[in-house]
Amino acid sequence: MEQLLQSLDVSPLVRGVIGVGIIIVVFVLAVLVARFVLNVLARRLAARTRTTLDDHLLKAVRRPLSMLVYLIGLKVLVDYVEDLAGGNVGVGPFRIMDGVLFVLMALVVTMLVVRTISSLIAWYGKNIASRTETEVDDQFLPLADRAVKTILYILGVLIILDHFQVDIKGLLTVLGVGSLAVALASQETIANMIGGFVIMVDRPFRVGDRIRLDDGTVCRVHQIGIRSTKFQTFENTLIIVPNAELMKSTVHNLTYPIPETRVKVDVGVSYDEDLDQVKAAMLDEAGKHPLVLKEPPPEFRFLNFGDSSLDVSLRCRVENIRDQFRTSCELREQIFKRFNAEGIEIPFPQRVITMAGSGGVAEAVKPVSAQRQTTKEPRREDYDMDGAGGDDDDDN
Repeated sequence: MEQLLQSLDVSPLVRGVIGVGIIIVVFVLAVLVARFVLNVLARRLAARTRTTLDDHLLKAVRRPLSMLVYLIGLKVLVDYVEDLAGGNVGVGPFRIMDGVLFVLMALVVTMLVVRTISSLIAWYGKNIASRTETEVDDQFLPLADRAVKTILYILGVLIILDHFQVDIKGLLTVLGVGSLAVALASQETIANMIGGFVIMVDRPFRVGDRIRLDDGTVCRVHQIGIRSTKFQTFENTLIIVPNAELMKSTVHNLTYPIPETRVKVDVGVSYDEDLDQVKAAMLDEAGKHPLVLKEPPPEFRFLNFGDSSLDVSLRCRVENIRDQFRTSCELREQIFKRFNAEGIEIPFPQRVITMAGSGGVAEAVKPVSAQRQTTKEPRREDYDMDGAGGDDDDDN
């Protein structure tokens, strides 16, 4: 352009005005071309592809690229005017304008890179991370997005300071010491974050699993977060446990890897009852229940010779642990009705106290709690009420 302007037989002032006009015209054409490429041509090309990644990228970079075109045109214009002015105008104004333009261009380029990476992360989270079984990517993508933005903006600021010949070594030292101080002050937070990452990768439990904590509390996994994990109890309250503490404790997963679980119904029957009849009645009621699995079949267990009853148990399995409490409750109701229908007695605990007087056995007293009499005589305990017949030398 300089050779073309020098060939014109006009004054230097007119030649400079013509040069400025040419730069402005070229700048306007560049803006129009950039708008056409970004708003029309790129959109048409992106619409023909199957993936939505190009649409996200185009939307993210359209504004920064437009701003960058404006700043480049303005920078060319300022440099031409500075060369045209020569020594007639001091270098101070042009140096200030050059510094301002550099800062703006550095910020726009930084914003362009940030928006591009953020768009990639957002697209991955929406289209890929949402389809994976693990929640590691869902939980850590927002954290990664913030970390990348922070690092890129810090780099942009350091580049600007270096352009103005500011010594950034001291700043880097301060940032390093500050980072160390922050790391020491947030040891628990970092430990919780590492614990959350390990939980998400190792996956000892998942959202929705029913677990038993160290203190015996049975609850459901509500949310696995970066710092803590939330558990929902049956009272609809939340138990919030830091991940670092959770990594050190023992957690019983009642759902994973198999949601199938056991239902146990214990009951005591009279010593006079036929165990075969009791067994048949309990197994029959278990087979009638719609939630009890056929395989493995329900089992009958004779547990113990109790003080007042024969202790027996029904063991069966249900498909999901969520049906455990409901099934056990309904089986108890069915067994109770079946026992009443067949005359199978469930004895109450009772005790016979024999009171020995001077004339021998005076009477037998039964406690009020013994509301039903069993046929078999329960265990007796003798008490010396008046000291007769006792051994005075026995200190026990």
